[in-house]
Amino acid sequence: MWVKLFGFGLAGGVVLTSIAMAWLGGRWQKIESSAYAGEKRPLWFWLISLLVIGLYAVAMVSFVAGEKTWAGWLLMVVIPLGWLAKAAMVIFNPKGRSTVSAISGDKNWIAIAAARLPVALLLAALAWLA
Repeated sequence: MWVKLFGFGLAGGVVLTSIAMAWLGGRWQKIESSAYAGEKRPLWFWLISLLVIGLYAVAMVSFVAGEKTWAGWLLMVVIPLGWLAKAAMVIFNPKGRSTVSAISGDKNWIAIAAARLPVALLLAALAWLA
C-alpha cells in the first residue's frame, strides 16, 4: 500500500506542479529560482523535501518487508537514483542552478509543464503495477 501511495503521490505532485507551471508561465521562474538559485533553500523547499523523504522511508520499509514487483523496484530504487543524479546536476551544482534559473518566459515554462505530464503518467502506471 505504501509503495503505491508513494508512486501516486509522486505522480500527483508532478501533475500539480505542471499545472502550476503552465498556469503561472514565466512567473513560475520566481518559485524555481527561490528553490534552486540562492545559496539557501526556503523553508517550503525543506518541508516538501522532508515530506517526500518521509513518505519514501515509510514506503521503503514496506517495500523491503513486502512482495517485490518490477514496478516497485523502479519506484523505490531506480527513481530515487535519478533524484540523486538530478541533485548532483542541479541542486548541488552552481552551474546547474544557474541553468535552471535562466529559464524564462511563458512559452518555455508551458513547454516544460507539458513535457512533464508523460512522467506523471509513467509514475501513476508504476504505482498501479507496484
